[in-house]
Amino acid sequence: MSDAADGSPVTAAANPPQATGAPTPLSADDVGFPRYTLPPLKGGEVFAMSSHARAREALEFGLSITDSGFNVYVLGEDRSGRMTATMEYLDTVVQNRPRPADWLYLNNFRRPNEPRPISLPAGVGRKFRDRMGQLVVQLREALSRAFSGEEYQQEVNRAGEKVRAQVTERIEALRKEAKEHNVDVVQSPRGMMVVPIDAAGQPMDPEQIAEADRPQMEESARTVAEQLSTVNRWAARQQMELIDWVQEFNRQVASDAIAGTIDQLNADFQAYTGLTRWLVELREDVLDNIAIFRPDVEGAPPRPPSAMPEGRYGVNLLVDHGDEDRPKVVLEANPTYQSLFGSIEYRQVGGILDTDFTMIRAGALHKANGGVLVLRAEALAANPMLWVMLKGALRDRRIQMEEFHRASGIPIAGAPRPQPIPLELNVVLIGAPRWYYAFFSIDPDFQTFFKVKADIDTDLESSPENLATYGAMLQIIAKRHGDGMYLEDEALQRLFGMAARWAQDRRKLTSRFEILEDVITEAVQFRDADNGPAITCAMVDNALNQRRRRNARIEDLMHRSIAEGQTMIDTQGTVVGQVNGLTVRDVGDHAFGAPVRITARASIGRSGVTNIERDVFLSGPIQQKGVMVLQGFLAGHFARRFPLSFDCSVTFEQSYGLVEGDSASIAELLAILSDLSGIPLRQDLGITGSVNQRGQAQPIGGVHYKVEGFFRACQQAGPLTGDQGVVIPAMNAVNLIVNDDVSEAVKAGQFHIWPVQTVEQAIRLFTGTEPGAPDHDGLYPPDTVYGRVTRQLETFDRILAERHSEAR
Repeated sequence: MSDAADGSPVTAAANPPQATGAPTPLSADDVGFPRYTLPPLKGGEVFAMSSHARAREALEFGLSITDSGFNVYVLGEDRSGRMTATMEYLDTVVQNRPRPADWLYLNNFRRPNEPRPISLPAGVGRKFRDRMGQLVVQLREALSRAFSGEEYQQEVNRAGEKVRAQVTERIEALRKEAKEHNVDVVQSPRGMMVVPIDAAGQPMDPEQIAEADRPQMEESARTVAEQLSTVNRWAARQQMELIDWVQEFNRQVASDAIAGTIDQLNADFQAYTGLTRWLVELREDVLDNIAIFRPDVEGAPPRPPSAMPEGRYGVNLLVDHGDEDRPKVVLEANPTYQSLFGSIEYRQVGGILDTDFTMIRAGALHKANGGVLVLRAEALAANPMLWVMLKGALRDRRIQMEEFHRASGIPIAGAPRPQPIPLELNVVLIGAPRWYYAFFSIDPDFQTFFKVKADIDTDLESSPENLATYGAMLQIIAKRHGDGMYLEDEALQRLFGMAARWAQDRRKLTSRFEILEDVITEAVQFRDADNGPAITCAMVDNALNQRRRRNARIEDLMHRSIAEGQTMIDTQGTVVGQVNGLTVRDVGDHAFGAPVRITARASIGRSGVTNIERDVFLSGPIQQKGVMVLQGFLAGHFARRFPLSFDCSVTFEQSYGLVEGDSASIAELLAILSDLSGIPLRQDLGITGSVNQRGQAQPIGGVHYKVEGFFRACQQAGPLTGDQGVVIPAMNAVNLIVNDDVSEAVKAGQFHIWPVQTVEQAIRLFTGTEPGAPDHDGLYPPDTVYGRVTRQLETFDRILAERHSEAR
């Protein structure tokens, strides 16, 4: 049994994690760019990679179901080929589907402001439009011949003459009778009127009528005037009957003139029920509107196109699939209501706005009807009202066109309100996961209309099959820069290594292969005549180095600050309660690692670990959780017999921004244990990693950036000593792919990377002292780190107990 300074036993936590021996540093082959056995390249289709296989299966499933609601959301990280791969796949899917129907709008003669949609087989719409254009010309010619012919004019003239003769006969009879009563019916500028006449039958002035004859003359004039009114009414009826007869005669003449033309058209399209019904209505409308075929009167105001035969009987071929052999895959990259649902155009006629059904324009929904519509999720999320309208269209399965942009404007007489078109298509939304989870998935209607999620993995196994496809894709990308261009094997190796680095896993490749496309494009700029069509590894390295040069200004400033001592980082010696933690900074287009000094100062108290970052609101919740986990570790190891009687402030020195994440929790724990034990920590080491309450090292992200950041700090402080290095969680070893300068230093023994499984292994590396393994009674040896920590904590507790006793 070991005793503390005051004679009390030094105890350990029950069943603590057993400290293992000193870790073995990783070799250069374990940390440098991995090398691959390059298989024969094949394929090159994005969806052939395993990272995209799940998404391909989901797409295939969603597109195979015709029921509404089985639309698809394809989600994948940026630059993962989610758009290009999906479009390529959709193009192959629709090849086996039948051609969708043409859609056209025709005049609704009964309700002209509600044009009628008609569906026709692909290619028939164009034929019908062209035939209708010919029909209007034929009708105009046929009607012109019919109504300008001599026979027509003679027939109309005979009817007119007959009516005029009958009216004349009635008027003459009335005049004869009137003259017998010394009055007559004469024509005046005011029309027919009754006047007195003398014995010679000549009109006379009323003043010349003898007073005795006046009553009789007035009575005769009144009687004749009544009879004249009767004749006039009869003549008006005759005139109306003549007009009706002429109209009916015109209809008959027109009907005979147009019958053959329309009958032939009807016969040619009799297989299409909607058209034959409309052509019957067309015949009647032509007969009712013969006048619109007459040429404009010279000097008359121009008629709007909608009042011309070409407008009234035109065909608005809204969607024409005549040149296609399969449905369309329509990508609407930046959707608006008009681009998606269609619009109505307007024209100026005589200073006023005019429109009709021929000015209706198709939207993406019309064009993709029967096929697939592809939308960018971020564009739709930026327009919530458009999302509401799209859901309505999918719910009702029809395309209803509205003019929302004119809602607050002056109504335009006769503006069409097109009847809706049935909607039958697949909608595919494509976007990053952030849009899926932040906007769409929280909408309760989303799962009703988008029941299929096609999820692209962020990375893929570096299996021979994936390497073969991945490499083929990269070679295809290289070939786009010129005939015969190709990547040499070493260039492929480097690109595969970068893909693994970006995936942060030596066993995998990033699915964001389009980032490598940028690297290839940049590498091509370093071609010279000696390379020919080959893209070499040196060219790729040049591209990567130039990219870092462009984007690393902030990184260089930070490391210059470390080298000049303005940011205090020690890379040699030992210090109590001080350790080099490792951080990652991401400035958007560039991520890099840099060390940060973490210190701990312990004293007598009851508060335990105090996170200074939390107290000044510079700590995120995950970072604070990591500190609270340390409190649990310390309590489990040292508070089994007496309470933890200490205060210990922990902070990131010279850090003035938000601190988030728990990847510094092992470093914080080492600083606390060092200050409590009085055992100094090596400053030629940096450490990163999370720790749980049992002292096990947990993996973190960005490990290669952190290693490279500390390596650079050591380089700038002077020649590498051969003892410097970085401690990482053992589970992060597979995530480590460092640049060549680091791996070469590791190979030369000038720099080391130690993987640790527990905090005890880290203690050995940083202190050169045993952490302290409990004996069979669970007591720590007094000369170990844990033993010295226990004695210090017991001392703090005894002092507090004595002061409390004195205070009473």
